Amino acid sequence: MCHVKHIIGESNKISRLQDVVTGGLRYALGSVMMIGVAPEYLGVWLAWRGITLVLPNWVYQWGDDKLYSLYQRLVLFFFETCTRTEVVVYGDADDALKKRESVLYLANHQSTVDWLVADMVSIRGGSLGHLRYVMKDTLQLIPLYGHYFYAHGCIYVKRGKFNQQKMIRALDCLRDPRIPTWLIIFPEGTRYYPATPSVIEKSEQFARDNNLKRSSVDAAVKNGHDVSGIKKENELVLKHHLIPKVKGTWLVAEHLHDKFDALYDVSVFYEGCVSQDGVRGNAPQLIEFLMGKCKKVHIHIRRIPMTEVPHEEMALKSWLQNLYIEKDELAENFFTKDNEKRATVQKRLGGHVSRLSIWSTLSSFLFFTVLTVPFICTKIGRQLYLQLIVYGTLGSYGWLAVRSVC
Repeated sequence: MCHVKHIIGESNKISRLQDVVTGGLRYALGSVMMIGVAPEYLGVWLAWRGITLVLPNWVYQWGDDKLYSLYQRLVLFFFETCTRTEVVVYGDADDALKKRESVLYLANHQSTVDWLVADMVSIRGGSLGHLRYVMKDTLQLIPLYGHYFYAHGCIYVKRGKFNQQKMIRALDCLRDPRIPTWLIIFPEGTRYYPATPSVIEKSEQFARDNNLKRSSVDAAVKNGHDVSGIKKENELVLKHHLIPKVKGTWLVAEHLHDKFDALYDVSVFYEGCVSQDGVRGNAPQLIEFLMGKCKKVHIHIRRIPMTEVPHEEMALKSWLQNLYIEKDELAENFFTKDNEKRATVQKRLGGHVSRLSIWSTLSSFLFFTVLTVPFICTKIGRQLYLQLIVYGTLGSYGWLAVRSVC
């Protein structure tokens, strides 16, 4: 018996070692490939941008969306196909992703992988190239990509120094109905990350300082009822999310309300975040995910027609807070201390695994592999590669500085 246990133990050690080695190789190859093709991608984009300078903006955007989709498929090749991560979808996912519509995509924020989940969702909806993000201004500093994100239609915002007029100008560029768009926004503004409890505590204190209440309490106050006896748990202190910020979401909803067909309320849960003791830990970040340490991602989508989303800022604030109360209740199914409930969540909530065809991502990997050959194997290619890195980086930084986009 002891001999059998020893063999099993050794087998498990070997398996873990193989996972580490495989994950390390995947991380090394993936990083080199995804970062290394940036100058080549910039070269193709510059050629397209030059061709379309005298054409309507929607024509440029059409081609740019194709290029963006091509690159994001490369990203998904490493992050989903190679890691063999299972994507489990719930709610309105199947019906919503058949519609091919313009969408305001609103999601919880807990990991640097969250933007990748938007890739996973949109590729299943045939809209990968149409993704655009409301993103923090420091991402402008990413060499080459910082400028490209803005040219693609992403919107930079500064924390603490929010410039409303600049955001409105950026939104106006997306109003054209011939530019299909999935605009991604994380209303919490920063990640819910148990390793930084100060951020969570700050959010909870904000709710208390501003006397934020659940809708039942607000309604009672408006109707003149005495709420002194209502228990403290009716304070709007969320258990699994930060308090959502309304300003950015409101500007998007206000200026692009007629463009969007629906709001997708997306809730993402990474398997393995809760210990056997029922304690919630950190969600996997980019490196851990690429190393294959997250075996399953749960994605719940609720499609809400834009006709049900308020225009007015204060109404939207209340609506958004109520939405996050519902998201918090949904999250309890995945973060509960009850191990049995967590183990059966997929069955209880009617989730099912959604798989991509290998070719949908492998084709992009092959394309960029072939594109890389002349840049590596020829003297002219190597010179052009270096020039694109140097002048592309300097030029993009200069352009962003002059335009002052946020």
